[in-house]
Amino acid sequence: MIIRFLYKIGLNGRSTLFKGVSVFVGLFFSAVVNAGDYYVDNAVSVSGDGTISSPFQAIQEGIDVLGPGDRLLIRGDTTGQVYSETLSFSVSGNASQVITMRAYENEKVILTGSSGSRFNIREDYWTIENLIIDQANISADAIRINGNNIIFRNLEIRNGRREGIAIQVASFITIEDSYIHDFMRIESGVRIDAHCIIIETDRSPNITNIKILRNTIERCSGDGIQIFGTTGQDISEYAKNVEIIGNTFIDGTAAQSNLTENALDFKAGDTVLVKDNVMRGYTNNKTVVVQKGCRNITFEGNTISDGDRGIEMRQEGGTDFIQLNNSIKNNLIYNIASYALGFDGVKNISVVNNTLVNIAGSSFRFESTLGTSTPSVDGGIIKNNLVYQSGSPGVKDAFSNLDIAFNGWFQASAGDLSQASDTTGTNPLFVDEATDDYRLQALSLAVNAGVDVGASFFESAPDLGAFEYNPGGDTTPPDPPTGISVE
Repeated sequence: MIIRFLYKIGLNGRSTLFKGVSVFVGLFFSAVVNAGDYYVDNAVSVSGDGTISSPFQAIQEGIDVLGPGDRLLIRGDTTGQVYSETLSFSVSGNASQVITMRAYENEKVILTGSSGSRFNIREDYWTIENLIIDQANISADAIRINGNNIIFRNLEIRNGRREGIAIQVASFITIEDSYIHDFMRIESGVRIDAHCIIIETDRSPNITNIKILRNTIERCSGDGIQIFGTTGQDISEYAKNVEIIGNTFIDGTAAQSNLTENALDFKAGDTVLVKDNVMRGYTNNKTVVVQKGCRNITFEGNTISDGDRGIEMRQEGGTDFIQLNNSIKNNLIYNIASYALGFDGVKNISVVNNTLVNIAGSSFRFESTLGTSTPSVDGGIIKNNLVYQSGSPGVKDAFSNLDIAFNGWFQASAGDLSQASDTTGTNPLFVDEATDDYRLQALSLAVNAGVDVGASFFESAPDLGAFEYNPGGDTTPPDPPTGISVE
């Protein structure tokens, strides 16, 4: 059995105190030199040497002895053992030896403080997980990221008056399976932006490979996620290769108006995938807004509901900042007060196979704040969409070179988007409208009523809307059985 060292031999001026002795030190030295577990417990009366039987008293003490491959395990309790500290980091891991900081297994740890951020991590190759980070209503960002290759996993980040997580000079960052909430800045009754997550491209022109996965994000007086950029900033400096997948965004302030803004606000994004997210309750503004020339943005498989507006691509910054090559496909948008999809200063847009239901205003809105010389949309397609119980499309300013065909209008007027290839009717035969199950039944007029746009389909032609009817039923294999043992 290999026994880990407490301190590393001859590295960074550290001492040679051992956690134990290995019989085969010479043989296994390279395997164990960067694989130590250290422990922290502020319930002890005296700080120890970092072993489980004699833990450090402060998290910072533990961080100060970590090297590549090490883990810092923070002791907690069942309700949340509180550590009031502002942390600083000085050592990076590497691709094969990531440094980990986390709560001890099945224990709750709360990191809080009385001023400033909880930490600004500038080092690389860290994993920080299983902690509660409580910003205690302090007027400072909870977490700032200025390093690379860092994973934040299974955290609860809460209760601040600035940003929850600020990604500044950083790349290859993953934020996953976390709950980020209650970053509210209200001063003299006026809402001021405080974002749950912000990507600050004005601080670095090279932010890339950001993954935000399976988080719950709610109650932010700014946006759930904002990709920030300044007006006139060069598009080459926009954040690239961003993935926002499987998250749930909730306004969470329904009893009070005008306290939040958007689930997503992109001011500086190039190549962003927004997929399989749920966004609901944004009654104060657009649920999603894309502006300042963002490009190569894909919205796919999202559910947006119970808000004022759905997705808007909005011109800002002049003719050099037209939204370009964006795609909206297979999204469900329902219970919207104003309009589901809005376009202003957009070029080469693809809007296919979306389901729009119960839109009190317009299903589509077209306008051009640049004036009549610039079309609201120039180029692209609008096909295979299913619109049910909606007002007419609003065409304030003309569009051009837009291929519109094979859409479905049920208790909804197509208005200026009407085409001979469209399907019309009163009832699209959803599986269960009462429970918001907007899949199609077999006899729906929307089945096989679309046109091939490059996506897979089951029968003679694609269906209309976000959900392709499968005549063979669900072919997903069942989960393997559990609770079975073999004697």
